Amino acid sequence: MKVINSLKDIRSFIKNHKPNKKISLIPTMGNLHSGHVELIKSAPSSSVKIVSIYVNELQFNDRNDYLSYPRTLEDDLSVCEDNNVDLIFNPDHLVIGEHLDSNKYDLPKFTTYMCGAKRPGHFLGVYRIVKFLFEIFEPNYAYFGKKDFQQLLLIKYIANTYFPKLKIIDIDTVRNCNNVALSSRLSKISSGSFGKVKLIFQILQAMKKKLQSGLDYNFTRESSLIEFKNNNIPVEYLDLRSLDTLKELVKVNSKCGIFIACYIDNVRLIDNIEI
Repeated sequence: MKVINSLKDIRSFIKNHKPNKKISLIPTMGNLHSGHVELIKSAPSSSVKIVSIYVNELQFNDRNDYLSYPRTLEDDLSVCEDNNVDLIFNPDHLVIGEHLDSNKYDLPKFTTYMCGAKRPGHFLGVYRIVKFLFEIFEPNYAYFGKKDFQQLLLIKYIANTYFPKLKIIDIDTVRNCNNVALSSRLSKISSGSFGKVKLIFQILQAMKKKLQSGLDYNFTRESSLIEFKNNNIPVEYLDLRSLDTLKELVKVNSKCGIFIACYIDNVRLIDNIEI
């Protein structure tokens, strides 16, 4: 397994491998967990597996959130080596900053909803770094989880717009034995608050069953918000939305899901379930 920091070495690596093997890219911000491992394992063993580890400052609207984001590089390298990763790209932010273009982009409308409405500049930051990674690695496959569903739609938009030969592989949200969606941010939650974290999926699942039984959406949503409030879990949004456009819905259809962002121990957590 190689660890590379410079773009020059990346270009040399890609030049040597591209003619013979397909490339699988797994972009991450590090602090790797079982969800990331699932992404890595999903890539064909015959391909060159590349994991990028870079905490992208551009997608943080809160600098304190960026500074406190968990960084565990040595552990991450061990995880990658144990899972047969061929290359780690772990650049300095100056290396990235010098090569990111500063063009103004018209992002798709769905990026203004949910996280986009609450985190100014977040999706532009995601857009710029992901487009950059696709340009330098020219991957055949790229792997992303469904937990960050809004981000996943943006990545598919980027691929369809600029990289038509690139196949985006989406992987179901990986959950622990308590159905908690795995996230790097969970390491910032106190042990005493994990009971609250378990409630997120439980309440979403209860909402799903109620909506499928025909109960009114507004009533179901309000009662769920009350349950979160009673458990001291501030909710940023709790929406029923289309899986294709993220347009808000008031009735269940064939392709929709429930999306949430909430705070536990002042840590922002997101989750979603399909209906």
